[in-house]
Amino acid sequence: MKPLLISLLVAAMMAATPASAQSPAGSAAQGREPGARQADATSWLQPVEELNRSLPPWLEFGGEYRLRLEGQDGIKFGTTDDSYVLGRLRLNLLVKPTRWFSLFGETQDSRIFFNEHLPSGLPYRNTWDIRQAYAEFGSSTEGWVDVIAGRQVLGFGVQRLIGPSDWSNTGRTFDAVRIDLHQPGYKISLFASSLVIGRDGVIDHHTQGNNLHGIYSTFSRLVPHATIEPYVLWRLAPPGEAFTQELASGALNEVTTGFRWGGEIPAAFDYEVEMARQSGSIGSKSIAAWAGHWELGKTFRNRWAAPRLFAASNYASGTRDASGRTWSTFDQLYPSSHDKLGVADQVGWRNVEQIRVGVAEKAGKKWKLKQTYEDFWLATKGDSLYNSSGKVVIPASASATSRHIGQEIDAIAEYQPNRATRFGFGWAHLFAGQFLKQTSGGKDYNYPFVYGSYQF
Repeated sequence: MKPLLISLLVAAMMAATPASAQSPAGSAAQGREPGARQADATSWLQPVEELNRSLPPWLEFGGEYRLRLEGQDGIKFGTTDDSYVLGRLRLNLLVKPTRWFSLFGETQDSRIFFNEHLPSGLPYRNTWDIRQAYAEFGSSTEGWVDVIAGRQVLGFGVQRLIGPSDWSNTGRTFDAVRIDLHQPGYKISLFASSLVIGRDGVIDHHTQGNNLHGIYSTFSRLVPHATIEPYVLWRLAPPGEAFTQELASGALNEVTTGFRWGGEIPAAFDYEVEMARQSGSIGSKSIAAWAGHWELGKTFRNRWAAPRLFAASNYASGTRDASGRTWSTFDQLYPSSHDKLGVADQVGWRNVEQIRVGVAEKAGKKWKLKQTYEDFWLATKGDSLYNSSGKVVIPASASATSRHIGQEIDAIAEYQPNRATRFGFGWAHLFAGQFLKQTSGGKDYNYPFVYGSYQF
């Protein structure tokens, strides 16, 4: 695990104030509304803001640098391990000559250092590319409609199905046209998009015919103290596109209908339910899949920590017979999947059953802590084990007699001393269950990490 290198890098990150990275639950800076340019006690940390104050109010620069040191011990539950450093720089420019029109552009440079076994390419490395470039007509905070056209981030709800996947070193964007209709109490988004495919060394581009269209609605006043989010998503992909198991072939025509419902109830309890059903076709097979998330939490109010205890369960269907005429493996689409089913990210929302319990604390105004326990099973032994990106980790095996993937414990902490900098560290350990012992090396998986981010 290269302990000397790790020790030196950790010490350097903790010693440097603008050391930099992104919160596990945070998303990338997508540009900022001009105007809030007053100096404060931390202005010396953001020299770009000093520059912006001297520029016309319709022009604004920004950016972020993130540095993360992490290790993987037990890659694919075997004897291989690696430790490395991930660096990511984003630079952006906002031009807003009027209240109803703006242009936004962002470049990104993602790199991996000191790796020995992991590939020096996607999703760890993609040097100097166009991450976002779009025009916005209207305002997301004023009026009743705005339109965004161009390369952009898409994120809906808690990003269980569509999000920027910002924990990844390269992230995710779409070439898209999006129309938002909004008034107090509701927002309806209609979009037509195509995923941007990362290619290191050249400008990224989407694949013709690999499209995602949809309607995502948010209603915050239909039920007191609750938000309801119904949606319909339509995914298309040409034959040969790597959108599911390697053995599957044929064009994809898939419709996902579902909803998310979250809110608060008396005695400081909160809840969240999300369920989705998929239909359509993949090649000659018909699609019949579904998934669900159920969570209940309770917050204990006090002056110091305000801990929130929670219990959750996740399910996503799998295909029992790969030679049959029905495809039942749930397609998790394009989620921000980090920490949705554990911090280790070794299990995705496909062919899985999971229970999860934990506690999240806010220690003072600057610290956030979280500890969780997970237990995983395959939904069916006839299908594979998929990771958080939806890719096959362990193929289906006729020799497996157990569905039990394993158990995981996680602990993470984040410290934000000011609005410009953020630091965090964590550790996840997945104890291999009988399924992994029967189909792979059966080694436990360890994932330690430390990061820092600097937004300027």
